[in-house]
Amino acid sequence: MSEAPEDEASDTGEKSKAPWLWGGGIALAAAIGVGVASGGDGPNWSSNEAAQNATEEQSAETAEAEAQKPAPKPDPDVRGVIKPKQESTIASRMTARITSMPFGKGRSFRKGALLAQFDCSAIRAELKAAQAAANAYNVTYKTNVELDQYEAIGKNEVAVAKANLGKANAEASAIKANLTDCAVYAPFSGTVVEEIAGRGEIAASGQPLLTIQSGGDLEVELIVPSNWLTWMRPGVDFTFTIDETGADVTGQITRLGASVDPVSKTIRVTGNVDKTESLVLPGMSGTGVFVKPSEKPAQSAAEKASSDAPAKSEAAKADGRQPS
Repeated sequence: MSEAPEDEASDTGEKSKAPWLWGGGIALAAAIGVGVASGGDGPNWSSNEAAQNATEEQSAETAEAEAQKPAPKPDPDVRGVIKPKQESTIASRMTARITSMPFGKGRSFRKGALLAQFDCSAIRAELKAAQAAANAYNVTYKTNVELDQYEAIGKNEVAVAKANLGKANAEASAIKANLTDCAVYAPFSGTVVEEIAGRGEIAASGQPLLTIQSGGDLEVELIVPSNWLTWMRPGVDFTFTIDETGADVTGQITRLGASVDPVSKTIRVTGNVDKTESLVLPGMSGTGVFVKPSEKPAQSAAEKASSDAPAKSEAAKADGRQPS
């Protein structure tokens, strides 16, 4: 009686295990079938993986080679300074007292304006004396010429009187020329930069009085690499950023320096500064930016076609192929 339940239990356990065994067998058979089927024309997973690894290695080598290439050197900063086109130091050409200097430091003036005047009363007195002496010699000479017509005087006396008259006239002309130095006039329109001497002082000959510079006409002097001479020419445009104000002004190169600095491999170039509403004063410094001819944007095909269309139309009209 006790053996029957054990047999039933064992049969029940074996029956419960049967579906799992069948399921595992079916899965195993399916895996084997897929493997057999892929052995012919199916995808080769190992080959794809190898190709992918090779591509990744090639990309890594390319990236490493690009990283090892030297980076292109940027153009150096082109420094420059704003300068007046004309600058001069006005000096005295005589020793005299300054009676007038109407324009002080920072004052503007026009060409031909009186900048300084001296006390020339002594020179004017000398001129009057010289002119009086010349008149006396002139009278003597005329009298001797008249006497010579009557042979009442010798030829030698007439020649001496003529020589004395010439000498007196020359002395008067020399003194009169000195009077032109009694006033100094502006050679160009500009501004007084520095007032060296003042009214009432005794100025010596050659002593500086004023430093002046042209007002509105400005230029910029730049120091550029000497290898830019392959494309740097008068007329090249540039933009100059001023350090003091941050404003940008434009201009064109007008002339190149006469020589290259052999140590720094640089050359000085000068350009005009276009009229601008920004504050631009001589002495301001900044950085210049140039657009090389190779860096200028090329004309697109559409723009080129549109620009060539009028010329082609005119040519067609001239040939009679298109009615006007």
